[in-house]
Amino acid sequence: GLKQELFHRHKEAQQCCRPHNLPILRAAQQREMEAVEQRIREEQRMMDEKIVLELDQKVIDQQSTLEKAGVSGFYITTNPQELTLQMNLLELIRKLQQKESESEKAFS
Repeated sequence: GLKQELFHRHKEAQQCCRPHNLPILRAAQQREMEAVEQRIREEQRMMDEKIVLELDQKVIDQQSTLEKAGVSGFYITTNPQELTLQMNLLELIRKLQQKESESEKAFS
């Protein structure tokens, strides 16, 4: 939205500009657009970092909860191999739970 607004403002300024000032105006507008794009990239990077930190915290919370519940193989770790193992264990638990609920439905 910010880029669109800037683009329209630039277009209006170019239409009102005298022909001999147009190259100077365009150069200034180009610098302004680059600054806005840089700001957008920086804000996006900061938002991505925030999301990653929130996801990391969710993983830690999940590991802690499962460890406290006594589920084997779960403890707080950031080791990628251990995380992969824990994800596979969760997937196995989910599949076993799904099969169990399907069996219960078959006997109902």
